[in-house]
Amino acid sequence: MALMRARRAAALHDDTGASAVEFALVVPFLLLLVFGIINYGVVFSQQLSLNNAVREGARRAVVADPTAPRTCNAIITSVQNQLAGLALDRTKVEVLVTTDGFTSSQPCSTTWSSTTFPDKGTNLPCRGSYNGGNTGSLVVQARYTSRYLVAFPPFPTTTQLTSKAVYRCEYDA
Repeated sequence: MALMRARRAAALHDDTGASAVEFALVVPFLLLLVFGIINYGVVFSQQLSLNNAVREGARRAVVADPTAPRTCNAIITSVQNQLAGLALDRTKVEVLVTTDGFTSSQPCSTTWSSTTFPDKGTNLPCRGSYNGGNTGSLVVQARYTSRYLVAFPPFPTTTQLTSKAVYRCEYDA
Protein backbone atom coordinates (compact mmCIF):
# COMPACT_ATOMS: atom_id res chain seq x y z
CA MET A 1 0.00 0.00 0.00
CA ALA A 2 2.80 2.43 0.83
CA LEU A 3 4.49 1.49 -2.43
CA MET A 4 1.36 2.36 -4.43
CA ARG A 5 1.05 5.70 -2.67
CA ALA A 6 4.67 6.48 -3.45
CA ARG A 7 4.11 5.63 -7.16
CA ARG A 8 0.94 7.70 -7.31
CA ALA A 9 2.68 10.70 -5.68
CA ALA A 10 5.56 10.37 -8.14
CA ALA A 11 3.11 10.26 -11.05
CA LEU A 12 1.44 13.46 -9.83
CA HIS A 13 4.77 15.29 -9.75
CA ASP A 14 5.96 14.03 -13.13
CA ASP A 15 6.66 17.05 -15.39
CA THR A 16 7.30 15.13 -18.59
CA GLY A 17 5.81 17.15 -21.46
CA ALA A 18 5.55 20.40 -19.51
CA SER A 19 8.16 22.10 -21.69
CA ALA A 20 6.23 21.06 -24.81
CA VAL A 21 3.07 22.68 -23.44
CA GLU A 22 4.97 25.85 -22.50
CA PHE A 23 6.54 25.96 -25.96
CA ALA A 24 3.12 25.57 -27.60
CA LEU A 25 1.82 28.49 -25.53
CA VAL A 26 4.76 30.79 -26.33
CA VAL A 27 5.27 30.04 -30.05
CA PRO A 28 2.26 32.00 -31.40
CA PHE A 29 3.42 35.16 -29.63
CA LEU A 30 6.99 34.63 -30.76
CA LEU A 31 5.89 34.16 -34.38
CA LEU A 32 3.65 37.21 -34.17
CA LEU A 33 6.60 39.25 -32.93
CA VAL A 34 9.08 37.96 -35.53
CA PHE A 35 6.75 38.33 -38.52
CA GLY A 36 5.56 41.70 -37.21
CA ILE A 37 9.17 42.90 -37.25
CA ILE A 38 9.59 41.58 -40.81
CA ASN A 39 6.38 43.29 -41.97
CA TYR A 40 7.41 46.55 -40.31
CA GLY A 41 10.83 46.41 -41.99
CA VAL A 42 9.30 45.91 -45.44
CA VAL A 43 6.77 48.73 -44.99
CA PHE A 44 9.47 51.01 -43.59
CA SER A 45 11.66 50.30 -46.64
CA GLN A 46 8.74 51.08 -48.94
CA GLN A 47 8.00 54.35 -47.12
CA LEU A 48 11.63 55.46 -47.35
CA SER A 49 11.71 54.62 -51.05
CA LEU A 50 8.47 56.53 -51.63
CA ASN A 51 9.80 59.58 -49.75
CA ASN A 52 13.04 59.60 -51.74
CA ALA A 53 11.25 59.12 -55.07
CA VAL A 54 8.80 61.97 -54.47
CA ARG A 55 11.55 64.28 -53.29
CA GLU A 56 13.71 63.47 -56.33
CA GLY A 57 10.80 63.80 -58.76
CA ALA A 58 9.86 67.21 -57.37
CA ARG A 59 13.46 68.41 -57.32
CA ARG A 60 13.99 67.47 -60.95
CA ALA A 61 10.75 69.20 -61.91
CA VAL A 62 11.59 72.59 -60.39
CA VAL A 63 15.20 72.97 -61.48
CA ALA A 64 15.76 74.81 -64.76
CA ASP A 65 17.86 72.11 -66.38
CA PRO A 66 17.18 71.12 -70.00
CA THR A 67 18.28 67.52 -69.30
CA ALA A 68 16.00 67.09 -66.28
CA PRO A 69 12.37 66.15 -66.92
CA ARG A 70 9.94 68.98 -66.19
CA THR A 71 6.68 67.94 -67.85
CA CYS A 72 3.82 66.41 -65.88
CA ASN A 73 4.35 62.94 -67.36
CA ALA A 74 8.10 63.19 -66.84
CA ILE A 75 7.50 63.85 -63.13
CA ILE A 76 5.55 60.59 -62.83
CA THR A 77 8.29 58.74 -64.73
CA SER A 78 10.97 60.30 -62.54
CA VAL A 79 9.16 59.29 -59.36
CA GLN A 80 8.67 55.71 -60.58
CA ASN A 81 12.29 55.41 -61.71
CA GLN A 82 13.50 56.24 -58.21
CA LEU A 83 11.40 53.57 -56.46
CA ALA A 84 13.40 50.67 -55.08
CA GLY A 85 11.66 49.45 -51.91
CA LEU A 86 11.24 45.83 -50.93
CA ALA A 87 8.19 44.21 -52.55
CA LEU A 88 7.11 47.57 -53.98
CA ASP A 89 5.23 47.49 -57.29
CA ARG A 90 6.22 50.77 -58.94
CA THR A 91 3.37 50.56 -61.46
CA LYS A 92 0.84 50.86 -58.63
CA VAL A 93 2.29 54.04 -57.15
CA GLU A 94 -0.07 56.94 -57.81
CA VAL A 95 1.25 60.48 -58.24
CA LEU A 96 -0.50 63.84 -57.92
CA VAL A 97 1.21 67.05 -59.08
CA THR A 98 -0.27 70.38 -58.01
CA THR A 99 0.91 73.91 -57.31
CA ASP A 100 0.91 76.08 -54.22
CA GLY A 101 1.08 79.88 -54.09
CA PHE A 102 0.22 80.46 -57.75
CA THR A 103 -2.20 79.36 -60.40
CA SER A 104 -0.25 77.50 -63.02
CA SER A 105 -0.97 78.34 -66.63
CA GLN A 106 -0.19 74.69 -67.42
CA PRO A 107 -1.36 72.54 -64.49
CA CYS A 108 -0.91 68.77 -64.43
CA SER A 109 -4.16 67.45 -63.03
CA THR A 110 -6.36 67.31 -59.99
CA THR A 111 -6.51 63.50 -60.03
CA TRP A 112 -4.06 60.79 -59.04
CA SER A 113 -2.34 58.88 -61.82
CA SER A 114 -0.07 55.85 -61.93
CA THR A 115 0.85 56.09 -65.61
CA THR A 116 0.40 59.47 -67.33
CA PHE A 117 -1.75 62.58 -67.28
CA PRO A 118 -3.38 61.94 -70.68
CA ASP A 119 -4.65 65.41 -71.54
CA LYS A 120 -2.01 67.48 -69.74
CA GLY A 121 1.05 65.23 -69.82
CA THR A 122 3.24 67.63 -71.77
CA ASN A 123 2.41 70.64 -69.58
CA LEU A 124 5.12 72.41 -67.61
CA PRO A 125 3.66 72.84 -64.11
CA CYS A 126 6.04 75.62 -63.01
CA ARG A 127 4.96 77.88 -65.87
CA GLY A 128 3.55 81.07 -64.38
CA SER A 129 5.17 80.53 -60.99
CA TYR A 130 6.50 84.10 -60.78
CA ASN A 131 3.28 85.82 -59.83
CA GLY A 132 3.84 89.46 -58.90
CA GLY A 133 7.39 88.79 -57.75
CA ASN A 134 6.32 85.95 -55.45
CA THR A 135 7.44 82.51 -56.44
CA GLY A 136 5.19 79.53 -56.21
CA SER A 137 5.82 75.96 -55.21
CA LEU A 138 5.34 72.65 -56.92
CA VAL A 139 3.71 69.94 -54.80
CA VAL A 140 4.35 66.32 -55.73
CA GLN A 141 2.49 63.66 -53.76
CA ALA A 142 2.51 59.89 -54.05
CA ARG A 143 0.47 57.14 -52.48
CA TYR A 144 0.83 53.38 -52.46
CA THR A 145 -1.21 50.59 -50.92
CA SER A 146 1.28 48.24 -49.31
CA ARG A 147 0.39 44.61 -48.66
CA TYR A 148 1.91 42.86 -45.68
CA LEU A 149 4.04 39.86 -46.60
CA VAL A 150 2.67 37.81 -43.72
CA ALA A 151 -0.89 38.69 -42.75
CA PHE A 152 -2.50 37.81 -39.44
CA PRO A 153 -6.30 37.42 -39.51
CA PRO A 154 -7.33 39.91 -36.83
CA PHE A 155 -5.01 42.60 -38.19
CA PRO A 156 -5.34 44.57 -41.46
CA THR A 157 -3.59 43.11 -44.50
CA THR A 158 -2.76 46.43 -46.19
CA THR A 159 -1.66 49.92 -45.25
CA GLN A 160 -1.75 53.18 -47.21
CA LEU A 161 1.64 54.86 -47.60
CA THR A 162 1.80 58.52 -48.62
CA SER A 163 4.54 61.02 -49.25
CA LYS A 164 4.62 64.69 -50.17
CA ALA A 165 7.34 67.04 -51.38
CA VAL A 166 6.95 70.80 -51.78
CA TYR A 167 9.64 72.61 -53.75
CA ARG A 168 9.79 76.23 -54.89
CA CYS A 169 9.85 76.59 -58.66
CA GLU A 170 13.29 77.92 -59.63
CA TYR A 171 12.35 78.94 -63.14
CA ASP A 172 9.41 80.24 -65.08
CA ALA A 173 9.19 78.17 -68.24
